[in-house]
Amino acid sequence: MRQPHGQNFLVDNNIANKIIQAANIQRNDTVIEVGPGKGALTNILKNLTDNLIAVDIDRGLAEILQENYKDANNITVINKDFLKFDLPTKPFKIVANLPYNVGTAIVQKFLPCKNFVSAVIMLQKDVIIRLASSSGTKDYGYISLFRQYYADAKMLFDVPPGCFNPKPQVMSAVIQFINKNPQEPTAILFPLIKHCFSMRRKTILNGLSTFVKEEKSEVIKILNNLKIDTMARPDKLNLDDYLKICQIITI
Repeated sequence: MRQPHGQNFLVDNNIANKIIQAANIQRNDTVIEVGPGKGALTNILKNLTDNLIAVDIDRGLAEILQENYKDANNITVINKDFLKFDLPTKPFKIVANLPYNVGTAIVQKFLPCKNFVSAVIMLQKDVIIRLASSSGTKDYGYISLFRQYYADAKMLFDVPPGCFNPKPQVMSAVIQFINKNPQEPTAILFPLIKHCFSMRRKTILNGLSTFVKEEKSEVIKILNNLKIDTMARPDKLNLDDYLKICQIITI
């Protein structure tokens, strides 16, 4: 049966324990579980932290969890869309089996948060690969660079479809993020990257020339001064390359 919010509920306790072990939860950690569903991770997390916040968009599931944990003073179950949820003003960790249809949006919400410490999340494997990818690989793109700016990443392990109910049609995987605590990015960094990757088959010269208010000849000079090949595709540039470009160009 298809779930209303695209959930695939984890039913393998061994995988649940591996995810939580990787998260390295301490008793005084504030832990946010996104999409707790039927509580596969919640049932383990409740024994490890004094402050567990479980946020689920599904009203029915949230009400069941609220009833199940009504006597637990260390668990708060919130029925809300995580994308509209106000993140804590104190340090927190994320542990989650994310809904596949909004997983990338959820990652983009919490990674820039200064109070985010670390996260261990599960998503479809192809998205996990993109999040972990580096320059020059076929899966490298905007989301790879977005993640690189904010966090270090490590792919941990694969999770086959049989570990879920209903079974997804794809392989899943688990990844760990550690906050790099970067400075606020310049206003043009991510718009520039997104623009260039929207033209990923074009050269960086063409992508940059259509983004800035400079003549093409000036863009060539900028790239040459930065020792960036004007004929390189956007996926050949690393994060430092894009950061250097942002220090020079005007839009």
